Amino acid sequence: MKLTKIQRKRQKKVLTLIYTQSPISRIDISKKTGITPAIVSDITSELIKGKLIEEIGEENDREVKSGRKKILLTISSKHSFYVGIELSEKFFSFVICDNKGEIFEKEVILSSKYRDGLSTELFYEACKSFITKFKHYDPKAIGMALPGHFYEEKQGIQTNNPFWEYFVFDQLPEYFCGPIYFSNNVECMAISERLFNNIPNDDNYSILHVGRGMFCSSIYNGQLYGLTNVVIGEIGHVIVHPDGELCECGKRGCLQTYASESWIIKKSQLLYDNSTVTYLRQLCSERNQLSIEIILKAYQLGDEGIINILHNAIKYLAVTINNLGMIIDSRYIIIHGQLFTETQLYALLQKYIEQNITLLSTEKKQNILLKDYRETNGAVAAVGLCINRMLLS
Repeated sequence: MKLTKIQRKRQKKVLTLIYTQSPISRIDISKKTGITPAIVSDITSELIKGKLIEEIGEENDREVKSGRKKILLTISSKHSFYVGIELSEKFFSFVICDNKGEIFEKEVILSSKYRDGLSTELFYEACKSFITKFKHYDPKAIGMALPGHFYEEKQGIQTNNPFWEYFVFDQLPEYFCGPIYFSNNVECMAISERLFNNIPNDDNYSILHVGRGMFCSSIYNGQLYGLTNVVIGEIGHVIVHPDGELCECGKRGCLQTYASESWIIKKSQLLYDNSTVTYLRQLCSERNQLSIEIILKAYQLGDEGIINILHNAIKYLAVTINNLGMIIDSRYIIIHGQLFTETQLYALLQKYIEQNITLLSTEKKQNILLKDYRETNGAVAAVGLCINRMLLS
């Protein structure tokens, strides 16, 4: 049955609510959307017929109430499958996920396994192999989480990192005939947190990613904030020390010169070259092989130079997070990054944030959540991008 424009809009509104707040009853959907109970019933019946949603039983309410119990609805598993891909300087990750973000197949290509590192040729070879190998899932779309913004004219990545200058995606349609969606990796994660995790169950939150670069994406009133301005989210270029080090953007004291992985590695290499007491020399035979994993091991061993570098990074990151709460209404800030696999660093971040002197005694405490770091996170998030574009937009 072909839907009218209004019917399609209502259906997407209902489906979005079930994705973000399930399990939920029909009457609660009606209350939250303003759509009449009769129309909600018709919409959910069609979605059940299409196997997009399913009933999971009655609401388990401890309060004794008169009348019928609410029947709860949730998203059905395995309705459709999607390919999610993330590009990083450290790895290429590929996943096959269903419409609930559950991983059915995955593959991670690590830069450390290749003498010459990652390349466009390696990406296309791995991508074609993965899609061909798992074509029996009949994926409906490909989502790509990029370390920057998608440059449509060039079919590449808009970034100041020369590593990505020659990465173009014009060959993808040669072996995949479905839709292909591109977006910034952190924006993908912001979208997928609502769809796949239901935590935070809120329309306003931010996700701050600490990687080779840094980016912060916000969901405001249920929508990605600042999509028309490419500099929105470039939190790594917020100045935290006016007389600090010179950033590649031309400013001094940018947050990323203290807290990004690339600058932490850069400073650790200087320590490697000039310190006689660092543990880095025992953990790594060459300065160019230094990685976040090795730096965290040195931190665990009590390397004073590394402790100083990382604690400075956490201090300035905490300052920025505290400032975020005064700029945008983010009721949660989700932190993501390999750095925080070291639990002491996350505990220190929480401590610094709590030490913040508030302007108002009534100000609510900033809620910080840690997203577990996995190399497939961005690829799964890219599947969230597919769901958002194909089913909810």
